[in-house]
Amino acid sequence: MLPLFSYLKSSEVLRKLKVSKLIPHNKEKVYKEIADFENYVNFIPGCSKAKLIEKGDGFEIGVLEFDFLLRKYEIKSKNILSNYQIDIEQIEGPFETFNGCWKVNAKADDVTEATLSAEFELPFLLDNLLPENLINSFGEAAIQGFLKNIKD
Repeated sequence: MLPLFSYLKSSEVLRKLKVSKLIPHNKEKVYKEIADFENYVNFIPGCSKAKLIEKGDGFEIGVLEFDFLLRKYEIKSKNILSNYQIDIEQIEGPFETFNGCWKVNAKADDVTEATLSAEFELPFLLDNLLPENLINSFGEAAIQGFLKNIKD
């Protein structure tokens, strides 16, 4: 007989998220806004704190704090910044695994496509509480929040 913990871990499912939006600004402006780690508190839903703790050549390590289901969660991530792309890997946090990516591509001089994609595993209890449509809504809200904050 398997211990309960083994059973719970084996029922976890890899979730995927991918959302894209066309933004009426140039690629440099869009990337600069997305790459500003401490700005995440202004556009990621539920993010109550964003703190950059280390910055090196081409990478950043930071902590995001979220208020969700009457609890606070922190995710510490390493972000690799290169060529208008930000690869995100959870170092510590509530996910079993989390890997994400922001990609910024010019479609015209003043039209840019921003894409947020992620693959992650939630702990068993959270996995059962979060339907797929809520996860997709989160990604859409993150990009919409970002759009509200970008300046001309």
